[in-house]
Amino acid sequence: MARILIVEDDPQIAKVLRIDLKISGHETESVETIQEAWDTLRKNHFDLMCLDIELSDGSGIDLCEKVRLSGDDIPILFMSARTDEATVVRAITSGGDDYMRKPFGMEEMKVRMNKIMKRVKIPTGKIIFAGLSIDPAKRLVTIADKILHMGRKEMDILMILARRSGEIVTRDSILDSLYAGADMYDRTVDSHMSHLRRKLKESAGEKIKITSVYGLGYRLEWNENV
Repeated sequence: MARILIVEDDPQIAKVLRIDLKISGHETESVETIQEAWDTLRKNHFDLMCLDIELSDGSGIDLCEKVRLSGDDIPILFMSARTDEATVVRAITSGGDDYMRKPFGMEEMKVRMNKIMKRVKIPTGKIIFAGLSIDPAKRLVTIADKILHMGRKEMDILMILARRSGEIVTRDSILDSLYAGADMYDRTVDSHMSHLRRKLKESAGEKIKITSVYGLGYRLEWNENV
């Protein structure tokens, strides 16, 4: 059983979600605004947040960004009638784990929810690469004992590459690891990769970097001569 926060300002949709998820054995709470969602998250623990984008007091994407900036790693599943690429990309790069386009079926939603919650169970073993250290349990990345502040997806990509350091990792395999086969755009990986590269360069210069291998993917490399 999971505790799920539903952020949806359409009472009928929220009711359907609550009933169906309760039948499936989950415990739910629903709110209609960003402020209510924020207040609820500060007071209670949830295993997942189902988040609409167009809410009466603002954008669910802004709430997602605020949640991630606070250090909260709660899995976030966006639900929206908006299907344009720009919105999907922004929602995912803001820290969302998946994006469902309304209308959707409850069985599909539950499959996506389960995949998200399984995926965010973080292994405890540290990953060490050259001067780079990643502690998945603490969500902490350091280079030469200097802390790197990065978003959830940026850290997930870095862990994927670090576990296979020196190997080529395809964009498709990164997408599949991050979104469990969801219909996401390649631009979501490109955006996260751009931010991640900038942060690595600021902290490690050219010593540790992510190299693009044309037509194949990415590789995490260490240049010991720099």
